[in-house]
Amino acid sequence: MTSKRTAGSVRSIRAAMTVVCTAVLGTAAGLGAIASAAPVPPAAAPVAGQGFSDLWTVPTAPADTATLIVAYSFGNRIPAGVDPARTVGEPGPVNEALAAAVVATRGTRDIPVYAQTEIAEVLKSRYGMNDVISIDPERAADGTLVYLSTDGVAAQVAALRGTAVATDSAAVVAFEDHQWRATKTTAKHGFLAFAPEGVAMPDQYDPQSGQTWTTSPLLYLPTDYLGRLALLK
Repeated sequence: MTSKRTAGSVRSIRAAMTVVCTAVLGTAAGLGAIASAAPVPPAAAPVAGQGFSDLWTVPTAPADTATLIVAYSFGNRIPAGVDPARTVGEPGPVNEALAAAVVATRGTRDIPVYAQTEIAEVLKSRYGMNDVISIDPERAADGTLVYLSTDGVAAQVAALRGTAVATDSAAVVAFEDHQWRATKTTAKHGFLAFAPEGVAMPDQYDPQSGQTWTTSPLLYLPTDYLGRLALLK
């Protein structure tokens, strides 16, 4: 379990990032008002499940309303002696927890699951979910892995769904601190995207992760919040 000291540190970092982002948004709004005095037309009513009213509240909906699940990995474990530039790595505890969240979200329904490699591996080996569609990174000409971003995952899923995107309802499974950006990015690609209600997402960082930025909130949250600001443009 997360220690009281660690939990307090995460809360402090989140609070600090919230203050910074709120200040940035306030400044941007002020500049916009100065740049144009013309009346602004009222915003269109938000679509159910896509109401991103701030930088930390993720829209939710019942899991059984989803027509598909999109699962984003978070970190990995790199075995000793392998080249991380050429090896995807092992899932590690966070992706194992994300796989469990996928299973809880899907329940007994036979809906498509699109999951990044690390999660898909666990779904197949531990849960026998052999119909999961694995979203894998590409390789450069020299055989090295090409980093697959959150946006890259959403783009691949949208391409695979084709015209179905227009009517899809995507339940997004992601690490707790990543879920806002993962859900918003999924919605940006045309999906009705939301976090499944009642399904707990993993929130404990893995200090042994092979991706340095996913080893602690201090290293991860500043970049994630900047990514959230970019999505509001």
